[in-house]
Amino acid sequence: VNKLRETKEQLRVKELIILDLKKKKREVSQRLRDFQQLYDLVKNQRNKFVNLIQASSQSISEMKEKLKILGNEVEILRGEITNKDKLLSKAQVDHNAAQVDRNHLQTELNKCAIIFREKQNTVDEQISEIDKLNAIINSYEKEMLRLKKQYETQVELRNHTGITLIDRNDELCILYEKSNIQEMVLKQGDVALTRRMDEIRLLKMEMAEVMRSVNVTRKLLPQIPLLDESIASLQQQLLETRKRSEELSEALESPENKQRWRRLEGKIPDKEELTAKINQLEERLNDKKEQLLEKELVLEEVSSLADRLRQQAAEGRSDTLELAKKVNDYQQRIRAITRKMMATVSELSMYQASALKLQSEKHDLASEVDSAADNLDKGEAPTEEAEREWYRMERDRLAEIERRSQKAAKAEEDTSAQAVTRTTAEPRPNAYIPEELGIPKPYGGYAPFKPTEPGSTMRHTRKPEPREIII
Repeated sequence: VNKLRETKEQLRVKELIILDLKKKKREVSQRLRDFQQLYDLVKNQRNKFVNLIQASSQSISEMKEKLKILGNEVEILRGEITNKDKLLSKAQVDHNAAQVDRNHLQTELNKCAIIFREKQNTVDEQISEIDKLNAIINSYEKEMLRLKKQYETQVELRNHTGITLIDRNDELCILYEKSNIQEMVLKQGDVALTRRMDEIRLLKMEMAEVMRSVNVTRKLLPQIPLLDESIASLQQQLLETRKRSEELSEALESPENKQRWRRLEGKIPDKEELTAKINQLEERLNDKKEQLLEKELVLEEVSSLADRLRQQAAEGRSDTLELAKKVNDYQQRIRAITRKMMATVSELSMYQASALKLQSEKHDLASEVDSAADNLDKGEAPTEEAEREWYRMERDRLAEIERRSQKAAKAEEDTSAQAVTRTTAEPRPNAYIPEELGIPKPYGGYAPFKPTEPGSTMRHTRKPEPREIII
């Protein structure tokens, strides 16, 4: 019990000591935090002072550099002042010399003014002379226009006459073709008529042959009963002969008949005799083959000669017909060539007329181009039609602008009362600038198509590979 009490006392003492130590620990930690705050404050101030020292040293170095630069600039300005003083003195000398030159030029200008007045008077006289010459030129131009119109009327009459001549030539060619066709029809009718006459002659010959056979048959009519009796007797003999042949064939085929076979006499030849006999037969066969070949050659020659003679006989009969056909063909060719020549001549005359017309148009266009180039060099419109066209287009453009402004004002008035529709669409062009005019020209109702830009899904589309063209 005493030990327990002592132990409890010791335990109580230990707990008091622990409480004191914890209290000291809290005091020490509090002092440590205070010292840490003081350290951070001192550290921040030290960093601040270090930054200030660095900034001041940097500013001092910059000020030194600026002082050096200002000293150099001062030296440069001093040198420039001396140079400018020299230049000023030189400019004063030049100014005095320029004043002297100005006086000389003033006198020269007065002389030139006098000369200019004289030249102006001569120019006025020449202008009046030019006006007179322009009046003469205008009168000549009117005369030229009158002659040109008269020439055009004469050219039109000539062209009309050429066209009528070509029409008449075409009609003449058509009539020639019709006459040739009629001649061909007549010749074909003559040939058909001769063919029919030949057929009639052949039919007459056949009819005569038939009549001859009829007469022969009529002569043989009395002998018909005798011929019938001979036919009956011949048929009876035929039946008897067939019966006899059947009996002989049965006797020959019957194995019981010992007379239907007999033993052949002679000896069996050996191999040498057979070989000799085979050689003899082969020699005879070769001789027969040679004779056959000779006879075939003779037959071919005789048949070729017969065919040639037959062909010559046939050609002799058809020579006249072929000659007639050849003559007709040559005549037709001559007529066709004549028609082609006439058509070529008419086309040539037409081409000559068109060439003359195109040449005159070419000269007119060349003169118009030269006058247009002269007007452009003078700064004027190339032609009156171009000037009128430009004025018309300008008027249309101003009218279009006015119409658009009115339309826009009306649209603004309409949209002021309603909700305003905004769009982010890209504006499209409605006009283009042609090369010959150089001013904008509207597209009208046929504006070019503008495709949309490819979307983001096009990255999933494979680019097509063009196939190689094999020629």
